[in-house]
Amino acid sequence: MGQGSVSWARVLLFGLLAPLSAADSSDGLAYEAIDKNPIFTSNSTQHAARTPLINGWWDSKICSGDFCVFTNRRLGKGRGLVAVTKLEEAQKLEQLENHFNNGENKYFDDPAPFTTTDIPYKGPSITATKTIRRGKPLMVWSPVLLVHKALFNQVPKKKERTRLLETAVSYLPDATRAIFNRQRIRPGDDTAHSHPRSIEDILLAHPFEIDLGHVNWQRVNDNDNDVDAHSKHYVNYPEVSAMQHDCRPNVATHLDNSFSLRATVARRVQQGEELTVSYIDPFLPREERTAWVKRYRGYGVPGGEEGGVHNGCPCKACTLDGASKGEKVVAGDERLEEILKLRAILRNHDSRNVDFPMIERFVKLCEEERLHIRFAEMYELAALNFNYLGDDKRAKKYAEYAVQAGIVEGGLDSNDAIAMRVMAKDVKGHYSYRFTLKRRGE
Repeated sequence: MGQGSVSWARVLLFGLLAPLSAADSSDGLAYEAIDKNPIFTSNSTQHAARTPLINGWWDSKICSGDFCVFTNRRLGKGRGLVAVTKLEEAQKLEQLENHFNNGENKYFDDPAPFTTTDIPYKGPSITATKTIRRGKPLMVWSPVLLVHKALFNQVPKKKERTRLLETAVSYLPDATRAIFNRQRIRPGDDTAHSHPRSIEDILLAHPFEIDLGHVNWQRVNDNDNDVDAHSKHYVNYPEVSAMQHDCRPNVATHLDNSFSLRATVARRVQQGEELTVSYIDPFLPREERTAWVKRYRGYGVPGGEEGGVHNGCPCKACTLDGASKGEKVVAGDERLEEILKLRAILRNHDSRNVDFPMIERFVKLCEEERLHIRFAEMYELAALNFNYLGDDKRAKKYAEYAVQAGIVEGGLDSNDAIAMRVMAKDVKGHYSYRFTLKRRGE
């Protein structure tokens, strides 16, 4: 996740967003010019009298530069959504209100098959109260906070960013704000009041992301150095964010068409086992993963040369704790390096040195490395490359596996699941059948 970019969302929105009108509507945004004077003064009650509308989108006029606070307290049947973004992005949100309203907000079982416990060096986490099968949907929730990623570059003073973010969250409905504030608790704290996380820390530690699309490409072309000319936003889902990070997690997440985040079990979970997600790309080298965890999640794990506490990632794929575990971690590093090399070869349909043992080796390594939230791609590459070489039986087998994994990782109607479902129905009629053999003249 951080790995957090969701490319399909942008594609979806190209078809959903029509040119936005500047006309007023009964419950829409106020489109008159926004005052851009910085609002951050020592007077914390400066905007206390401004009360957000109960219905529809409300432009607070609370801004810093191009970024303002917008609210809609009726979204999600009263769950609400607040945004810190630019006016043109807020107008897109208004156009997308029906899509946000189509989202679900629930745990799929009542009672849910997990509970909140305190994990050493991590803090509050979610633990299974019974065995949960692979493919079991756990929860789906709509976002409560949306923040333009350019805010962190274009508003350089952290004090100003903090005031915008805190003001936005203060406008959430009471029940939603209480759920959001649970994320402020740091490892080792039993209350959010002793040393709470800032909202900025929360966003960077749980970097879920959506792209609202319709970038002004003329502006981008005219300003080649404007890296912030985009519609990418951090989004926060407090209930999902309750799950801690693991580089080899057992829960997969994906956005649906309503921008709700769905969490599904990616591999069988035993009673008492922690439920985890990966907030970054699991294919990153261990050094990069631990550096990210150290910077944004601040875990303290036992170990180090002097037996003290150092910051890093405490998951099994990263923790060097004792000689035997250290050897396993190093072996995992080597395994991941080989996986990435094989993946690059198998992705290239012009590769001429692919054979059956290479494909089998790739599958075995991915399974050993426990990359369950990326099995859809692994099975798809296996299916295609077996078919390239004319092995229709194994191609069909792995295409069917890819469908199952695609549903877990992207939903029933995900592009990956649909593509592999089509292939599995007619392997020999698929374009990939004997593709490599034909190129070799066999």
